[in-house]
Amino acid sequence: MGKLVIISGPSGSGKTTVCKLLEKDPLVKKSISVTTRLPRHSEKNGKAYHFVSTNEFKEMIRKGELAEHAEYCGSYYGTPINALREALAKEIVYLLEIEVQGALQIMEKFPEAISIFLLPPDKKTLGQRLMQRNTNKEQDMELRLKIADKELEYRDRYNYCVVNDDLELTVNTIRKILDLA
Repeated sequence: MGKLVIISGPSGSGKTTVCKLLEKDPLVKKSISVTTRLPRHSEKNGKAYHFVSTNEFKEMIRKGELAEHAEYCGSYYGTPINALREALAKEIVYLLEIEVQGALQIMEKFPEAISIFLLPPDKKTLGQRLMQRNTNKEQDMELRLKIADKELEYRDRYNYCVVNDDLELTVNTIRKILDLA
């Protein structure tokens, strides 16, 4: 039986980078979420996300095709349930890089899931990381920082909190948590 692992944290906490490094292990596979947001310049459909219209997303909800779904910064995100079930049937670590709303839904439906909340070292670093992305307009960045404050209130609901100050140390800590070290 596989392991279901939730990786959450505020925008800019390093979730995507950490997941990419964890995925270098052949036993680790990352879920590909569905979203209604527009792709960033480097994103390809089916790699980072499955990009769909709002109507397609709502139809997926209606048909029960999503294990969780949430609205974040004006776009919808969700995890396809069939891919999740297939992954759990295998001997792999299945990463769900999802925001807090979706993570809480997964924790309720799959109490065996290992949940990890990724924290930035401090709020200033979080703001700098969002600025370095250079993909966020100032208004969007302010919204993400406000949402980050709310998300931080839920960190105690997770099995583990890991501060992402040193990327190598962060990845190694998570590998130990998952018995991959």
